[in-house]
Amino acid sequence: MAKEPSTLHTIINELVDRTNSDSKRLRVIEQRAEVLSSRSNTIEHEMLNINKQIQRLSDTIDIKIKKLEDSIRKNDTMVKEVVKQMKKLATTSKIAELEQLIEIYNPLKSQFVTVEEVQRMVDEKKNK
Repeated sequence: MAKEPSTLHTIINELVDRTNSDSKRLRVIEQRAEVLSSRSNTIEHEMLNINKQIQRLSDTIDIKIKKLEDSIRKNDTMVKEVVKQMKKLATTSKIAELEQLIEIYNPLKSQFVTVEEVQRMVDEKKNK
């Protein structure tokens, strides 16, 4: 019977050691789980921030694209108006014709006669 108390005592000590060991392992696992949870939360927070930044950037790009589209439309309208106005401009040949007409009717270079001068010239021709 002497062996039973020491065996019982040994068994109880072994159970206490195993329980303590299991408790230590459980605490380590809980700590690791907390660390992983904290890292997961940090990653999730960072992903949300990045998503917000991407959304803001996308909105900015959309606004700039709309402004560019408006600018292109305005430029197209202006180019069409310039082409329309250019079609109304005189061509080189028309300008040359106008220059010739101006030369013909230029009072500084042309010699016009008055009615009296013509009458006098006619009378002189008759008299000769």
